[in-house]
Amino acid sequence: MREIKFRVFIDYKIFYQDKYDEYGDNLTSIDICKKTITITGFHNYENVYRFEDEKVKLMQYTGLKDKNGKEIYEGDIVILNDAEEENKCIVKYKYGSYILVDGDLRENLSNVEAKFLEVVGNIYENKNLLEENK
Repeated sequence: MREIKFRVFIDYKIFYQDKYDEYGDNLTSIDICKKTITITGFHNYENVYRFEDEKVKLMQYTGLKDKNGKEIYEGDIVILNDAEEENKCIVKYKYGSYILVDGDLRENLSNVEAKFLEVVGNIYENKNLLEENK
């Protein structure tokens, strides 16, 4: 069974649901019914964001880890390094599954062995990685 968890990108920072940072802000709740995300700071200060807010990007964990053991989330930029060539791809959720997208390439993530993947960034913090591919 796949582990269900999320991370969120807000105001140029990524918050993880399960990685507690003792001196920083943490993703403490995601309320699907109210469509809100709560970020709690070190001093119990709470910021509540709505899903519809332009600056809120919710990303779900795919249930897979790359060759280094790093979790792969929707929106991650991964290097797909197979025997033939190396491609930078974006992890997207489409057609009921996670896929790798690189130009015309559409590869179902579940068909790719983790030993061929390496997370190098994400589309919100590392857009420059995608421009290098062009």
